[in-house]
Amino acid sequence: MLALDSNNRILITKFYNLKLTDEQIQLAKQIWQTIANILNATAQEEILRKRIFLRRLPSAYDKMINQSMDFVEPMLSNKVLDKDRHASLISNYSKTITQYKFDLMTLNLDTIENVTRGHQQVLMHLQNKLPQCCSEILIQAIENRRQAMEKRHDLYLKHKLHTFFDEAPATLNE
Repeated sequence: MLALDSNNRILITKFYNLKLTDEQIQLAKQIWQTIANILNATAQEEILRKRIFLRRLPSAYDKMINQSMDFVEPMLSNKVLDKDRHASLISNYSKTITQYKFDLMTLNLDTIENVTRGHQQVLMHLQNKLPQCCSEILIQAIENRRQAMEKRHDLYLKHKLHTFFDEAPATLNE
């Protein structure tokens, strides 16, 4: 990771050594920021997909949604409910809550995908401006940094996906 960070600094230095106008610098910064936004959204999407696959949701969601049972438990502990009906109601609540959690994750996934598409449209618009104000050398410098950003992101995401879920709580399907 340090080698990739070092390479990134070298690419940025080479970029600034090209004697650029303020407009070119701003355009490159906007492109790189948009690429970073796309990479961050992609990372969120991959992590969320893995969470859904492994049935391990963020603990904040689990806590918030599970608190809804705090209001139901007193009713379920009412002695007028026979054991079979009590068990059936608990099972129904549990299944409904579990389904809600994954419906919420699916909605989050859809939102992330829409955000990514929005960033990609912005990136295409910015990249269309490049030939109008930038030389081929400058365009290549911007592209080299983009590739370095993606390589670093891929390594980071791979590491995060392999280590992140060791501690993530599992959601049980009762």
